Amino acid sequence: MYASLPYVERPEDAGFDAAGMERAHQVIEEFIADRRIPGAVALVGRTDRILRPRAFGCRAWLPKEEPNAIDTLYDCASLTKVVVTAPLVWSLLDRGALRLDDPVALFLPQFAAAQGGQPDAAARETVTIRHLLTHTSGLPGWTPLYQQGSGWDEIVTAVCHTPFEYPAGEKVLYSCLGYILLGEVIRVAYGRPLDQVARESLFQPLHMAGACYNPGDDLRPRIAPTERVEGEVIHGVVHDENARGMGGVSGNAGLFATAEDLARFARMILSRGALGGDGAGSRLFSEAVVTEAARDHTPRLNESRGLGWVVKGAHPYSAAGDLFSAQSFGHTGFTGTSLWFDPVRDLFAILLTNSVHPTRDNVAHRRLRPLFHNAVAAAMRS
Repeated sequence: MYASLPYVERPEDAGFDAAGMERAHQVIEEFIADRRIPGAVALVGRTDRILRPRAFGCRAWLPKEEPNAIDTLYDCASLTKVVVTAPLVWSLLDRGALRLDDPVALFLPQFAAAQGGQPDAAARETVTIRHLLTHTSGLPGWTPLYQQGSGWDEIVTAVCHTPFEYPAGEKVLYSCLGYILLGEVIRVAYGRPLDQVARESLFQPLHMAGACYNPGDDLRPRIAPTERVEGEVIHGVVHDENARGMGGVSGNAGLFATAEDLARFARMILSRGALGGDGAGSRLFSEAVVTEAARDHTPRLNESRGLGWVVKGAHPYSAAGDLFSAQSFGHTGFTGTSLWFDPVRDLFAILLTNSVHPTRDNVAHRRLRPLFHNAVAAAMRS
């Protein structure tokens, strides 16, 4: 295990052109100057050389302007899926506790027993862990489950009764509901609440000191607020309504973290599961499972999906941009967060914004991400 990251002060020491990295940062500053986002924290690195994080703009516009800082905690939204939920399933694979093509009903009998519509219970028994990880289960993308109940158990039950939209394996349809179910699979398999498993199995071994569900009041001053709803700004509680209805802990959303927290996770991924960043010594995951997770598991379908990750492939509108390699993989979050890897270049890029502040009508981050990634890739020299 390691307690510090291998930060370097000059872009050249990490294999980047200084002027090129300045241009990448200017892309962010231009979006802030146009008030398309309040602010951001960017962190770019490689396995053994990481540029120190840079903070831009404000972490809050409302109720008053607050300057941003590198230790700002962001609501990571759907990065929860690839930093918490999918990795905990990878760990179950490593431990021999499940197979990808195990039926979900093997762990959650109530899933097959619940007949919410078509297909019937027999078809539900064919839905697998792989289907949930790759968003090919047939479940809808999102529904307001919090309107059907409150608390973990009631919302999981609501997912189990949700009608399917298509037969499992037919196509990719990004589904937050599938990851709510994976959170329950993890709870059942580990015998402990999801947030406890995440803390003990991921955050503590990786020294992700800020990473948490349901941050305490002591962290509130460092948290970037999100949306204003009915006159009140959401601040320090998860933005996603279903995760909020589950008490702030879900396989779908709920993670709060800093850029450095995510860099610790990213370095481990580039090291293919090793904790020390050099592929040797202590490991969090096997090299086999980290490699398998980044592989395209949906090659004949409408999107390329790994075991949690989005795989860039030949997608022309990827958040990775144009210059990251076809082997790149990553994920984004609705609140404006993103984490992308280019294993060919030994590169990761973290960009955290609170683009739903003060309203979710702002979609500027969708353009910002690929522009920033293009500039970062262009700045690489070795």
